[in-house]
Amino acid sequence: WNCSNVDSFATRTLTGSPQKTGCCHLLSKHVMSVYLRERDAHHVPPPEGDTAVEAALQSAVAALLQCDALLITAGAGIGIDSGLPDFRGTTTGLFKGRTHMSYEEMSDSEHFMRDPAFAWGVNYAQLQMYRSAIPHAGFDILRRWSLVLGKPYFVFTSNIDGQFIKTGFPADKVVACHGDLHHLQCCNRRCSDGATEDAPVAWSAENIPSGLQIDASLRLEDPSVLEASMFRCPRCAGLARPNVWFCSDRGYRPRSDLLQVSTRFHAWLEQLQRAGNNLAVVEIGAGLAIPTVRVLSEDAVSEAGAASCLIRLNPTNCRVPAKRAIGLPFGAREGLERVDKLLRKRMRRTMPHK
Repeated sequence: WNCSNVDSFATRTLTGSPQKTGCCHLLSKHVMSVYLRERDAHHVPPPEGDTAVEAALQSAVAALLQCDALLITAGAGIGIDSGLPDFRGTTTGLFKGRTHMSYEEMSDSEHFMRDPAFAWGVNYAQLQMYRSAIPHAGFDILRRWSLVLGKPYFVFTSNIDGQFIKTGFPADKVVACHGDLHHLQCCNRRCSDGATEDAPVAWSAENIPSGLQIDASLRLEDPSVLEASMFRCPRCAGLARPNVWFCSDRGYRPRSDLLQVSTRFHAWLEQLQRAGNNLAVVEIGAGLAIPTVRVLSEDAVSEAGAASCLIRLNPTNCRVPAKRAIGLPFGAREGLERVDKLLRKRMRRTMPHK
């Protein structure tokens, strides 16, 4: 099975393809079943027992030290230790007990047309949460690895929370395949299609104020605020929306800088694969519902050099390919801290003494 078809749900919006719409919630169950049948069914479980886990951690450290390049990939699970909920497919976390709708049902661009107070209420609540969230220590570990290992690297994430940027990763190293909630675009597709360099597709959401109230139905208590300039398109004065590729979306337009980063990332990955370079992929918190991140991680390793390795950190869905892969059944912070402890020890041991 060519899982690039799954990956295309996200990446086709970052490659200039005319197919810029999607209805992920209608396809997610099918996509997950195909992934489980064609890939996960052939994977092996993570190590069990202290001895086996320690050996896996040591192997992960060796892969990081010996690789020619580093790729960090992340799904929603990486944010849990920062206090961010894993929304996928449930009414848990931020919206628990407040709606009968699943996250996929709420993540629909049509709500901005039919019920803008609800659409903005849901997204405003998330925006405020992302603004206040402090990236956990695991993000700092990843940032330090990107610096001290001395390897060329990229970050690929399906998350829209901006945690990697907040940690200090350069924007030109982070591929956010679904966009992010910290930028806005026009709800009118025709207006977005007419964007220019002076009036770009997307702009910062920094002027969206704090302190707006959301009622029990997740709607803005005062819908009139949506008439204010910070919620309007600077080109046509129509309603603005987050520059995010929602689960069902007929109008998402990726920012030019995201397109450029994505283009550089794919060229970088293809070049190192053609050269047979060894790639270490550190994948954290990538789920099964839409396995975009898992697919990209697995394919990146399988098409790179013979000593390439996937290091998958996931406390629940940690099965990995039988070859060139290590499963570490931990949450993001714990897993990264355990690898980092051994990595620091190994690097101190190999550093020359003066």
